[in-house]
Amino acid sequence: MLSIVSGKLAMMLRLPEYAHAAEIARLADSKEIADLIGSMGEFPNPYSEGDAIEMIGSSLSAYELGIGYNFEVVPRAEGNIAGMVGIRNVNANTLSGEIGFWIGESYQGKGYAKSALKLLIAFGLKKLGLNRIYATALARNSKSIALMESLGMEKEGVLRMSAMTKKGPEDTVMLAVLKGDFKIDFDMEITE
Repeated sequence: MLSIVSGKLAMMLRLPEYAHAAEIARLADSKEIADLIGSMGEFPNPYSEGDAIEMIGSSLSAYELGIGYNFEVVPRAEGNIAGMVGIRNVNANTLSGEIGFWIGESYQGKGYAKSALKLLIAFGLKKLGLNRIYATALARNSKSIALMESLGMEKEGVLRMSAMTKKGPEDTVMLAVLKGDFKIDFDMEITE
């Protein structure tokens, strides 16, 4: 199974496993997380073990096809899954991919998302050979936007009314980082 480890970041990313479905479902079952992910239907609420099993199956299929890489976030300090990060829409022609993430409420505010995303971006740029990694966030999700900016991602624009949420159509902000603009100043071991 694919895993990425950084001692300096005290972080491990690993492909999701069916045996972890109950733990993932427990962490993901959050109205707040679902509300901030984006368009309705992208992230179920309530989030069941069946939803986790479906996500794991989709993740493993995307990995096999080389078009997506979803990982469990496992901080060394915790030893447990704290959330998920991933790169989807990997495009070999444009050398680009889209990142996304969520961290369980009890693990938020500890720097795990930042460490996991640093490792994920480095994986995308080095191992996958991507030139551009991008993300979108609801315009009202200021914490995610600030986090991505702290990683060197730059705002590229606002996609007007591009997300359909329970509150109605909402704007999203597009951010991206280019290979030449991202410094990898940490160790990274990839095991397949």
